[in-house]
Amino acid sequence: MKKSKATIAQILSFEPNEAKLRAQFSSETMDWDWFVKASSQLGVMTTVYCRLTQKGLQDLIPEDLDTYLSEITQINRNRNETLLDQVKELSVLFNTHKINHVFTKGCALLASGYYTDFGERLIGDIDVLVEPTELYKAEQLLLSVNYNSTEPSLFGKYKTHRHLPRLIHKNRLGAIEIHSKLLRKEVPNHLNQKKILANRATINQVSVPDPITNLDLFILNDQVNNFGYLLKSTNFKSCYDSLVIEQLHKTLKNNNYKSSKYHRVFYTLKALYFKNTSVNTSKLSSIIVKKIYKHINQNGVVRQIYSVIAKINIGLISFVEGMRLFVKNKDFRSDVWNHKSEVVRLFMSDQKSKKFH
Repeated sequence: MKKSKATIAQILSFEPNEAKLRAQFSSETMDWDWFVKASSQLGVMTTVYCRLTQKGLQDLIPEDLDTYLSEITQINRNRNETLLDQVKELSVLFNTHKINHVFTKGCALLASGYYTDFGERLIGDIDVLVEPTELYKAEQLLLSVNYNSTEPSLFGKYKTHRHLPRLIHKNRLGAIEIHSKLLRKEVPNHLNQKKILANRATINQVSVPDPITNLDLFILNDQVNNFGYLLKSTNFKSCYDSLVIEQLHKTLKNNNYKSSKYHRVFYTLKALYFKNTSVNTSKLSSIIVKKIYKHINQNGVVRQIYSVIAKINIGLISFVEGMRLFVKNKDFRSDVWNHKSEVVRLFMSDQKSKKFH
């Protein structure tokens, strides 16, 4: 996937590379099958379609493929417009009841106007950070307007989580995650809840974080919550989110490179495919690390072996957390025993998922 990743990155970038891409995509050897497969696997299919259109290269796409991508993008565009309407509705509700909150991640970028086209970004849940003392007040408010709480997992019932169980409404598109914190574990000097709420801005009727918080959140969500720090794989969705933020706020470009070990890994992985990403290569150790990361990302066999090792490590982290809870909490032990068949099914399902990933 080496060639496809580099090409996808060129499409996503904001560099003036239209002539180079036109020559590449006009070639008779251009393989549109890998284009669709690669962009889909990287989670940026509608993004690359929008970027090709914005770069004036849509005419190069075969007609039948263009029709297909246009329809998929329009569906996503409609979905995101509906999600933003729902966010505005929630914002009015929270403000009316004086709940201190800020919307985060994809919906925050939509409301802030970072995306040229609403069809660019694939968005899942609606994430909202709420003052911890008002967490359950916010939940009860949504329950009172016909949202329903989903059942937490067996582990989730006892584990202190960064958000409450998802809330869904039969007549609304987005599921809501009410957060008391944004990261799986604390990263010193980053994403302090009180500061985020105090420094929020209101854009298009929606409370959103300041730009540096937005950038921090996408980097640390990838590296900490999604275990990117262990997996060492370039996340193209997070890279693109960082690009659009940096494009609008030039002073933030690579501003956080030395902020934490997570930022350093993110920017090093990003630099493998995206130009003008500053990384410190003055030291021999930095050069060696970059070469190792490059090999992990571009060599299929090495990538598979490393992924297995990383996922075993992630599994051990979850196992240790589960065992600690099992030892300390008798109610959890009782629940595990009463639902032992469910636990076995979940374990077997997880192993199959890792095997065929």
